[in-house]
Amino acid sequence: MDQVIIAPDEEWITYIAKMWLLGSHISEEITGQKMDGSMQDLDRIQAIVASGQVQIENTQELQSFGIVFGKVFVNETQDYDWWVVEDDYGKDACVRYKETSLLIFPQTMLSKRIEDGEAVDVSELFYGLRAQLELIKNESYADA
Repeated sequence: MDQVIIAPDEEWITYIAKMWLLGSHISEEITGQKMDGSMQDLDRIQAIVASGQVQIENTQELQSFGIVFGKVFVNETQDYDWWVVEDDYGKDACVRYKETSLLIFPQTMLSKRIEDGEAVDVSELFYGLRAQLELIKNESYADA
């Protein structure tokens, strides 16, 4: 099956919202602050990761921070929005530049690194990703 990119339906919008709410709930428990979709959420995610209070085995909680990360990215980066990709492996939420094939998968961006034991600097990852995507966008998607 070729990769198909579709707009999120009500089920996917609900899924993304529930995952974001999970991340916000965890943040409130650990940091005393709810997520709000702002750049400060990156600091909240960093504080949660640094606290060690979320188990590496808890993939759903780790992936909720990826959704929070993605929400900040969409809020702070022009022309990106949530979409859904379907391929041979199933369906996944992604963030897409306009209606191009330039995609990122924030849900697993943090969880995979944390599960692999990597030290994660959330702000560095955010700004590095934005810079890298800007280069790709300018090279390959200038007409988009």
